Amino acid sequence: MERPSAVIEQLRAERGLSQGEACARGGLPPATWSMVESGFTANPHPATKLRIARALGVTPSSIWQIRPGPLHLEDVDDPRWKTAVRAMARRLEREGSLQERRRFARHLAAVLDWADPGGTGDWDADEGPWAEFWQLGHSLLFDPEKDPIAIIEGKLVERDLQSFTPETPVRMIAARRRTGDGVR
Repeated sequence: MERPSAVIEQLRAERGLSQGEACARGGLPPATWSMVESGFTANPHPATKLRIARALGVTPSSIWQIRPGPLHLEDVDDPRWKTAVRAMARRLEREGSLQERRRFARHLAAVLDWADPGGTGDWDADEGPWAEFWQLGHSLLFDPEKDPIAIIEGKLVERDLQSFTPETPVRMIAARRRTGDGVR
């Protein structure tokens, strides 16, 4: 998306207008036009936007793109929803606190209950249009510090959860690469 200042300058040049001529057409002071076209004033008053657009023979929205409104978790009908939920979940998995992850997961579950009436709400369901998001919500509720299985130094290990502390020793699970049968 081009900056409005660049669009204004391009449109003015295409019409063969100097800044002074464009100002006269739009009924604007030269300083105002110059500040908007230079990008110094990025978001001018709506009346100024209208005058500049009329002077150039276009609509204001062809210069200042209308941005979509903010996306909320409840906006499941918005085509951006799935991508936004996935991106938020990835960010929370990387850097979110357990409290933030759980709060997002609870909200996501409430939205899925509303969006999928009659659905089972089964976290482990592998079918249906919302299965991926049910699983996503479940993964965010789960505490990674208490994960019974982890990969440490390239080896699959199991934590002893009965006496769990951060220093709990881990024991090896029989998990070795098989060679010869094609499974790696």
